[in-house]
Amino acid sequence: LTVVPIPIITTTMFSANENILLRQHKRRIIQYVESTIPESALDLGTTVMVMQVSCQSPGCVPLETCVTVVFPRPPSKKKKKLKRPNSGATNVTNNNPNIEETPAENEKDEIPSFPEPLLPNLPESQTGGSFKTRILKPLSEVTMDDVLDSLPPSFEGGRRTWESVCMKARDVIFAQIGQIVGNGKGDEVASEASGVSVPEGKDFERRKMVAKYLQVCLQEYIDRGCIAPEWGEPFPPLDIPSATSTIYNNSDGGERSGTGDKHDMQSKGKIGGGKESNDENSIKTTSADEHIT
Repeated sequence: LTVVPIPIITTTMFSANENILLRQHKRRIIQYVESTIPESALDLGTTVMVMQVSCQSPGCVPLETCVTVVFPRPPSKKKKKLKRPNSGATNVTNNNPNIEETPAENEKDEIPSFPEPLLPNLPESQTGGSFKTRILKPLSEVTMDDVLDSLPPSFEGGRRTWESVCMKARDVIFAQIGQIVGNGKGDEVASEASGVSVPEGKDFERRKMVAKYLQVCLQEYIDRGCIAPEWGEPFPPLDIPSATSTIYNNSDGGERSGTGDKHDMQSKGKIGGGKESNDENSIKTTSADEHIT
């Protein structure tokens, strides 16, 4: 008797419990969003969709929550054009013999819209469009505060403004600087021991150096149409160096415009603590990264 082994085939599936939890989190977030929408808009058919999306691109959070608010389409209307009669006019209105109606085939459809936006200052809600936003957290971690921070003031309680977006980007950058080069806690301890109130330790100098480098990189980003370079690569040189110019502040408070680059700024004390430096804190640039206009 020969025993033939039977191969075991396994498939990867989400567990039933995980799917139940995801659906529960979706319903919870949908309720959060719907609580910021007027009942009149919901009665007309405004719907909220929530999904969890994974991102593998560099710099992305692994899992994020996408929210889409779909507004109902208003009923379409047809607008009749009125024109002066000509020699071939046949359909003349009874009220005004000098105006005729155009034939039906020449009628144009108006862009359907509600008389007023369903949500104030949100054009998408007037024409039947959709509003999309993202929360950089997985479904299970999203709170009501996260939802309000992702919605503009057109939604009841929404707190997302350009100021808040810029503030959040600033805070992320500052937090990353502290995580990469040190948050200065060691400097504070050393300052207390030495009696010096201003933190001027190694972490402080490194944070300042990174901040100056990022300041130059942000100008490069603007000069290149706000297009980021490849991950981990320097900015490519501009095709037309004279197309744009960058204004730098001189030490005497004046300004100069021209084609300065990181190497030029470093040699003039803009990067590296105000003087040329050959230590570990000095910025070293590549030839491809030295073309800043």
